[in-house]
Amino acid sequence: MSPTADSAAARSVPTWLLLTTLAIVTFASRLPQLLSRNLLLEGDECVLGLMGMHVAQGREFPIFFYGQKYGLSIVEAPAAALSFILFGAGAVPLKIAILVIWTAGVAFYFLAFARVIGTARSFWITLVLVLMPAWAATAMKAWSGYVTAFSATGATLYLMTGKNATGISWLITGGLTGIIYLAHPLWLPGVLPIVLYFLWSNRGRIGRIASYVAGILCVTVLVVAARTQWSAGANETWFGPPIGNHHPLVSLPGVFNQTYLNLTGSYYFGTVVHAGRFTTVSASMWLGIVGATALLQVYRVLARKPLVWSHLLFASVSSTLLANWVLLEWRDPRYVLALNAPLVFMAGVEFFDWTDRYRLAPRRWMAALALVLALQAVSMYEFANYTYMWWTNSRHSPSETRTLQKVIDQLRSRGVTHAFAMNALLQWTMTFYSRETVIARWKGDRDRYPPYIAKIDRALDRGDTVAIVGYAGYTYGLERMVVNPDAIVNIDGKYFVYVGAGKDLLRRAGFEFR
Repeated sequence: MSPTADSAAARSVPTWLLLTTLAIVTFASRLPQLLSRNLLLEGDECVLGLMGMHVAQGREFPIFFYGQKYGLSIVEAPAAALSFILFGAGAVPLKIAILVIWTAGVAFYFLAFARVIGTARSFWITLVLVLMPAWAATAMKAWSGYVTAFSATGATLYLMTGKNATGISWLITGGLTGIIYLAHPLWLPGVLPIVLYFLWSNRGRIGRIASYVAGILCVTVLVVAARTQWSAGANETWFGPPIGNHHPLVSLPGVFNQTYLNLTGSYYFGTVVHAGRFTTVSASMWLGIVGATALLQVYRVLARKPLVWSHLLFASVSSTLLANWVLLEWRDPRYVLALNAPLVFMAGVEFFDWTDRYRLAPRRWMAALALVLALQAVSMYEFANYTYMWWTNSRHSPSETRTLQKVIDQLRSRGVTHAFAMNALLQWTMTFYSRETVIARWKGDRDRYPPYIAKIDRALDRGDTVAIVGYAGYTYGLERMVVNPDAIVNIDGKYFVYVGAGKDLLRRAGFEFR
């Protein structure tokens, strides 16, 4: 396959128009989620949102996700800050900021493969990627690092596919590889097979390798220096999955399930979130494509019918799964997000090779593509019902944002600016949605952002009025610890608020103090 396979009509369409179309489809397809009453940021997203607020206020410039030594935030936190300055802090501005970064990555993937298989074909495959359920919600998730790694990988591919890549190009490619590693190390196994191929092919490989390694070192040194200069002491505690899989054979079924959940895009950490019918059908289709392309690789080797980009992209998918299986016991679906884009383009490369081999009429292969796109488009609409909470919102019930505002208003009306969250990650939701007018902490005496714990504990020691907040139905026996259980206020059947907690009660409720 080559770009010359494009029709004359397809080549006449300006590249900028195709890029604009991809961007419009990307944002339009996410509107059902952005306008949904179910829209609710996860705890990790709220952490990134708070980081963006701190950047916008000039308080800090975090290099990594609070509490971690990976999860490079120098792209996503400033993007969130800019969005907050323009539109105000909130869930929708945060998600739009992340989606802009993801859209930039989409553009790089399109431009890279336009060089490989032609502009028109790259456009159609990229459109499939845009509407892929695996990225329906995750393209807007402010998890710090994942979307950065996606876009940096696209930029890396774009630089490597250039016909006249110079030493400067490879220096930048090395820098982008460093960013990918620092953003999320689990993306690196999927990038390296393609990088190594381009480094070793053609002449002048010594110069390319030297420039590439220099780029990696430059970025690493700069990030380390910046972290030393600007770190605000938020990274005192290591948060992240433990390295090493002590039960590799036993965990194989878990890897299979992890891959499927990733392809649905409907999960909360490692927990299944109900997905619509078209979403599950689409995910099953992609899982089947993983198996089919694996068999195709065997066939191509035995029949001596190589297809370089198919092999490279398969190596990328396989390396991602292998690294996840060997290195981690946690089966969080987002840890294999790196396989999605290579999977789509591998399927596309094979699909168009098949249409060329059998000289399939354009109307037939376009009908097949239209069917896939229609299936995924309906799936995108289904994500309007996406919620990781156990309750559902009817048309007449308050939106998630409105309910949280009720909780915050209840606290403010009682003069509470510091709270203790009974449920993990709720502290971040409360703090972000209140725009830090009410800051909260969880039970442990150490967390991702230690300054919050110090402020809240000082307020408690001063005798300030503090509250306990949590999810309704998950009080963990709090009603049996307080003198007056009726003082526990229920908010829309979702949250509870208890104002006037003392340190003794908090200790009995499981809160730790240094």
